[in-house]
Amino acid sequence: MNLPKAIGALLVGGFSTRMGHPKAKVQLGHLSLATRASDTLSVLSTEVILVGGEPIADLQHPHLPDARKDAGPAAGIETALSNADINVVALALDLPFVPPELLLATLAVVDQGAIICAPRWEGRWHPLCATYSQAALGPLRQRLERGVFDLCGLLDEIATPLETNVLREVGEPTEILLNINTPKDLSLAKKLLSAKSQEHRGSRRIN
Repeated sequence: MNLPKAIGALLVGGFSTRMGHPKAKVQLGHLSLATRASDTLSVLSTEVILVGGEPIADLQHPHLPDARKDAGPAAGIETALSNADINVVALALDLPFVPPELLLATLAVVDQGAIICAPRWEGRWHPLCATYSQAALGPLRQRLERGVFDLCGLLDEIATPLETNVLREVGEPTEILLNINTPKDLSLAKKLLSAKSQEHRGSRRIN
């Protein structure tokens, strides 16, 4: 299968204030959140970079600190685009259930000419599991230089939403877009992972 060329940007910044400790080290099942996200991006691209935050010892990908401080994940995406000359597939490490198929679908839309493609579910954009073309860098940088750090506003202006039927094909949206911000979110994620494991074991017995 020939995939469109892209760099995978694993967004590892953030203060993890609500979680109480660094999300990169949080375990979900037998893998950390960082490793799960890295594995997902590695399906799409042989070149994965860590952006923002600190290097992660367990991951051997190159690390780029945010070029712009205290500007949130928008700065991470700006940094990734600034250091690439092709499309960037961005994934935050706290989205453990985003499947590679979702990211590939956004990449395909951008490869066909969209500036940005991201899931939009129940009226809400999900900009941290999306594909950004190089054409997004200028508008993003202009917003940041004005002190506007909201990615959803940028997406309102220039993004193409991933079609709902495509989103549903790759999983239940409320599950695959689950963001791990708090211990309560992590508890829910563990229950979902356990349910998926039981479902998988059940299907293996049937087969």
